[in-house]
Amino acid sequence: MPKWLWLSLMSMLWWGVWGFLVKLGTALMNPQAMQILFVCGMLPPVILALWQAGFRVQRDARGVLYGILNGLLASFGMLAFYAAMTYGKASIVGPVTALFPLFTVAGAVLFLKEKLNKVQAMGIVVALAALAIFSRG
Repeated sequence: MPKWLWLSLMSMLWWGVWGFLVKLGTALMNPQAMQILFVCGMLPPVILALWQAGFRVQRDARGVLYGILNGLLASFGMLAFYAAMTYGKASIVGPVTALFPLFTVAGAVLFLKEKLNKVQAMGIVVALAALAIFSRG
């Protein structure tokens, strides 16, 4: 199994469990409290990553900008996700928000000039159909 596939499957597992736990948490707390506690939960992995990097962070200017934008956009996305879970069903909110890679693909095609083959393009069509189906729930 290629390393990227193994890591992708691990990510899928952790995020899948995380999404379920979000629904449990949003039944008890508001989205802002969930976001604060989410950040607290990130501290141990951040400390571990810093330790592994010798407590040195790379400082390429564009890399720093992208890293900060990643955190900012992910945080806004998380707040919206927590609010959606508060008002919607996990069985619908989870799959709909899990289609976020459609924006990644669009960016890769438009700005990085990556090409999609016919099967991948059909996958996008199926994902959009899934979005339409789930949004009726």
